[in-house]
Amino acid sequence: MPPVADMPAPGFTLPSTTGAPVGLSELLAGGPAVVMFVTDDCPTCELTLRRLGAVGADVTVVCEAPPAAASRLAARTGFGGRMLSEPAPYDTSRAYGLDAVPTTIAIAPGGVVAGTVVGWDAAALSALVGLDLGPEPPARKPGCAAKSTYDAAQLAADGGTGDDDPEAMFELGWTDGLPTIAPTPERVAAMLAGRDPAASLGPVAPGMGEATLERVAACAVLAGCRPGHFPIVEAAVRAMLEPAFNLHGQAVTTQPAGQIAVVNGPIRRSAGLNAGMGALGPGARANATIGRALRLVVALTGEGMPGRLDRSTLGQPGKVGTCLAEDEERSPWPPLHTERGLDADQSAVTLLAGDAPLSISEHRSRTPEELAAALGWAAATLWAPNWWPIGAATLFVICPEHADTLAVGGWSKDDVRRAIWEAVQRPAGELRHGEFTARVANAPDAELVPKWDAPGDILLVVAGGEAGRFSAVFGPCVGMDWIPITQEVRCDT
Repeated sequence: MPPVADMPAPGFTLPSTTGAPVGLSELLAGGPAVVMFVTDDCPTCELTLRRLGAVGADVTVVCEAPPAAASRLAARTGFGGRMLSEPAPYDTSRAYGLDAVPTTIAIAPGGVVAGTVVGWDAAALSALVGLDLGPEPPARKPGCAAKSTYDAAQLAADGGTGDDDPEAMFELGWTDGLPTIAPTPERVAAMLAGRDPAASLGPVAPGMGEATLERVAACAVLAGCRPGHFPIVEAAVRAMLEPAFNLHGQAVTTQPAGQIAVVNGPIRRSAGLNAGMGALGPGARANATIGRALRLVVALTGEGMPGRLDRSTLGQPGKVGTCLAEDEERSPWPPLHTERGLDADQSAVTLLAGDAPLSISEHRSRTPEELAAALGWAAATLWAPNWWPIGAATLFVICPEHADTLAVGGWSKDDVRRAIWEAVQRPAGELRHGEFTARVANAPDAELVPKWDAPGDILLVVAGGEAGRFSAVFGPCVGMDWIPITQEVRCDT
């Protein structure tokens, strides 16, 4: 039987969908409280929550469902009040003797029941909560059976609305358009592996949500990462939030800019990253999920989601996530992270801003000079055909066969960079149409203008399969005054 007036209200402490657990004593600390029990699949509960939410009623809702399903119910009904989760076996509902939901109970400061309404009854609920819930029909509507009344077979069948329901993630907006994995407390704790969940990496542009390690770990779970991937995700987020990286500019621009993560060092192997055949995807869980986790941090914590603060005209597939590893063992040159100041035995992630990759087929060049020019001219139309110099760092991913050709005669990465830079230059007079730079506008017609400001703007990494002379170049994010950021990946934090 539901509680009646003057009976003691059983105490409880239940998890909140938005913060720390909440107890009845806390609710009563400020005076009388109104507690409503609901389920996540009851039409009458949804009706009641919509009507209460519309008038801003001060009601604490206890939902007989896991936190994700309770959050989904609040989002679906527009209820913005306190929502608590009561997963099976529904001991609190049983303590209150519930037969049906919604059941709304007024509790006096002394912890005794002051009144109860079962089902939707507009007049009775208006009196109970002290607000006019309006004349819209229906005036009354019976509810549904409380889950605390289910038998074992019914409870076993009630598995579709819990934390692992894929539809819950879509309805909550916790997705980039692809299915995600629910970030349950247990999964987030496993991802954190003992790290302080409240530790903050800083605000995430453009919405400036706080990137606590707990939130970053939740994004890693959503993306499908394993705990062994999390040190890379954490380091990449630290790099992404460096002011010099200018995430804010990248996140709100009409450009198709995404973030590109390049991983170096021993963690490539332990994390299972693919640097060989198909290095740019698909097929490797680590590559796909690490890059996706970074983008979910931007989209969910930073609100950089298309249609909201992300104003990219077209977007591009790389904005779902881009992560690759350099094949250091196959490369004839020092790896990227050592060029940027770290030791070879350190693990690192370098973050860049860029567009989707352009594949470059070049099967006939047989000298370093020929191949460097071919690679450079393939990249000459990046951003815009007449925008010279491009004014931003550009990442080339060199396949092993091309790397072997470029390294003939002892060519270093610096030699390749300079050869590309010197080869790809055009007279200013040929560039003065369409979209062109101030340098082109002010230069004499015959002055040669390079595609890049300096050879150092060309970054080179080696990756890909042994067969096939296909390399790639990522178009850069232009005009955002960003620089690549390299961050050590630490596994002892």
